[in-house]
Order: sequence, then structure tokens, then C-alpha cells
Amino acid sequence: MRNYRELLIILALLAVVAVMAVPIVSEANREAHAVICQRHLAHLYQATLQYQEETGVLPYVELKTKPLWKWWSELIRPYLESSLSMSCPADPRAADFFRKVQSPLYIPPSPLSFGMNWWLREGCARKCGAKTRLDGLSRPQETVLFADSKGPYLMPERFWTYEKAMRHDNETRANFIYADGSVRLQPQTDFGVFKEDGTFVTDFTKWHWK
Repeated sequence: MRNYRELLIILALLAVVAVMAVPIVSEANREAHAVICQRHLAHLYQATLQYQEETGVLPYVELKTKPLWKWWSELIRPYLESSLSMSCPADPRAADFFRKVQSPLYIPPSPLSFGMNWWLREGCARKCGAKTRLDGLSRPQETVLFADSKGPYLMPERFWTYEKAMRHDNETRANFIYADGSVRLQPQTDFGVFKEDGTFVTDFTKWHWK
């Protein structure tokens, strides 16, 4: 009987330890995911620089081809060592890819977890009299290039309503990489203000050429 009681006590203690460890493990996973996400954004930045070096311009945010449009991701994918750099481990759509649950016969491209700043298109640059290159930006350290997103582009105000993906820090912040290569984990309030009625007013200075 004594051994039975001791076993129950030990099992109870193990259960308490396991419950207490879950938040610690979850927090560690969140931090690891954020770091991997930032590393992948840095890979996208380097691939963009290589594409720009070879072509003379930034990749098109969208490319109107038939039968389907292509996005910037298709243009810089050849410059990446792994298509997994297109994904964030905190993105539920990419979970299986990071667990390596893939068919040995066919490994499709990993899901796209990031969007490119819509305003870095050739037409927008032309209106500002700027080159469609990162060195054509007047404030590269303050201009968003890529960020966590549910879609392939970042177009405020639409982005904050439909495409935003605050995947990190308990779903309160997202990773953004700027045109100078700096990566920042930021909340939505860094990009504008919420009015009393709950609507969000975007600060467009972080998105445009000038």
C-alpha cells in the first residue's frame, strides 16, 4: 500500500512539473520561430539584392502572366538555397514543412508566408522620379520591404484588414524587414494609430518611395 501511495505522489508531482513546463516550452518555441522567421527574411533580402544586381531592378511585386499571375517570390526563388526560406515556422500553413513531413517522391515549394511592399512597384517609383532599386529609396532604413503576411503583397490599408499576420510574441507582433536589411519585430501600432471607433489610420511614410 505504501509503495502504491508513493507512486501516486510521484505521478502527481510529475504531472505538476509537466503542466508548469508547457508555458516555458511554448515560449521557447515562439522565440525560436521568431528567430528563424527573421533569418528567412534576411535570406529573402539577400536574394532580392542578387536579383537586383543581375537585372538592374527590384523584382516585380506582381507579374501579369497567363494563365496565372506570378509574384515576386517566383522571381527570387532561384536565388535561394532552399524554398523553405519563403516560409515562417509560426505559419500554420507551413507546419508540416518544418516538421519535415514531406513525400519522398515529391517535395512541393513551401507555402509563402511573406508579402512584399506593394508600393515598391515600377509605376510608383516612376511617379516619384526614383529608380526601381533599393538605392532609389530616400529612406531605406524606414521603408518596409517584406513582412509576415497571409498574402503575397503588403498594401495598406488592405494589409491591416486582410493580410496582416501577427504570428509572434503571443500573436501581437510580426517580423518586418526594411530596405536597408534590418529586421524588426513590431506591433501594428508602430505603423499608425487606432481611432476611438477602432479603425486604424496608417502611417504611409514606411511604405512609399519618398
